[in-house]
Amino acid sequence: MATLAASIIFMLLSMIVSAQAGSSGSGKPKTTDLMVEACKNASIDYYIATVPQEFCLLTLQSDNRSTNAEDLHDLVFIAIDITKARVIAASGMVKKMLQNAKKGTVTMRVLTFCEVDYEQTASILNICDAMIKDYQGYKGEMRSHELAGCVAEAYSPAAYCQTELNDAPKEVALVKENAELQMLVHMSANFLEPLTLPEEMLF
Repeated sequence: MATLAASIIFMLLSMIVSAQAGSSGSGKPKTTDLMVEACKNASIDYYIATVPQEFCLLTLQSDNRSTNAEDLHDLVFIAIDITKARVIAASGMVKKMLQNAKKGTVTMRVLTFCEVDYEQTASILNICDAMIKDYQGYKGEMRSHELAGCVAEAYSPAAYCQTELNDAPKEVALVKENAELQMLVHMSANFLEPLTLPEEMLF
């Protein structure tokens, strides 16, 4: 079952990236060296997962603030903001679907659990957002890898929803949304992973 879920996520991600690439025109913000470097780092095999560079760049290009970002710190907040917005979108999708779901059905069960999962995802991301804003580098006791670990915690609820969705294969739109949401969590967490530079240079 886990292998099937991974295959579905990979297939949908490929479709998502292809669709985004086909629609990216002059309206997209330009790609900066900082964005390229950040996405290159996000594609490194950290403990959580790798993120395709193309997906990462297209995601950052969806927010006009990315072009004016001065450092990784700025991009981290942009990535988390994008992720939180997608959690809200996914949650809204579930709430609408619940209105039409019949009680006592598998679909009702799946959607109800996913609704709870997205609430948990949003709560975790809000906590991490506050932690990142309060981060003091070497002046404090917290290290950047702990911030990455915090964001990575947001992946678990979305993964639980994905497991539930294995029992509701007809809910293609939600499966697609959830797959992309998981990848966004990966991206935000990988942005925060310690690199070869001293930690105080990242923030």
